[in-house]
Amino acid sequence: MIKKILILVIGLCSISANAGLKFTPIQLYINEETRQRSATITLESTGITDSKIFEVSAVKWTRNEKGEDIFEKDNNILINPKNFVIKPESKQVVRIGFSQPIANMNLKNEQAWRVFFTEVAPVVDKNAVKFLFNVSVPLFVGKQDELKLNIQPDYKNNELFLNIKNNSNSHVQITKLTLLNEKKEEVVSKSDMRYMFSGEGYSFNMGNISSVDLQKYKLEVTTDKNSSPVEVEIKGE
Repeated sequence: MIKKILILVIGLCSISANAGLKFTPIQLYINEETRQRSATITLESTGITDSKIFEVSAVKWTRNEKGEDIFEKDNNILINPKNFVIKPESKQVVRIGFSQPIANMNLKNEQAWRVFFTEVAPVVDKNAVKFLFNVSVPLFVGKQDELKLNIQPDYKNNELFLNIKNNSNSHVQITKLTLLNEKKEEVVSKSDMRYMFSGEGYSFNMGNISSVDLQKYKLEVTTDKNSSPVEVEIKGE
């Protein structure tokens, strides 16, 4: 029996496998304003010695009330090519999209999918150990809204939790939170990558922090919406 080890890479801020596989870009967007129908992603191989076989598939991506990811098969997504072989020191471009412009789909809100690149196991010696890659890239379809976050602090057992809600009409990926005092000095920093769909909330544990007047503090938020961190007030609605 072939020994296989599956390496899953999903939701990273950069997707570059140790074996020399690089995916660009790391997020896909199809915008209705430009009458787009598709987006492209490039898989580049550098430093690998053997060709690799990949299958590409896409699923609709939503979440339930518990914040758990829900993946559903969607036959409306067009993928070209669905299967390919990437050789050492080469590139492969894959196009993902729809048969009609996004503007014609009458989307009320941004929709999301996950595009999976699954490596197919080759025929190898039965005692060999084979590392296989399963890479997931998000696809966001529809208008992108500006960043709108509501932040409510909450102390539990001497730990500070920041309850953050995404009030925009599109997703946001929070990659880093930095709490600054009134002197703009860093109090604590937390790298906790999290996608939040429109209307979703999530509680970020900032750790053991003494109870202070957080109204005087600022939160520096790093997201996929801005090239540099933005400062957000810590207060309720």
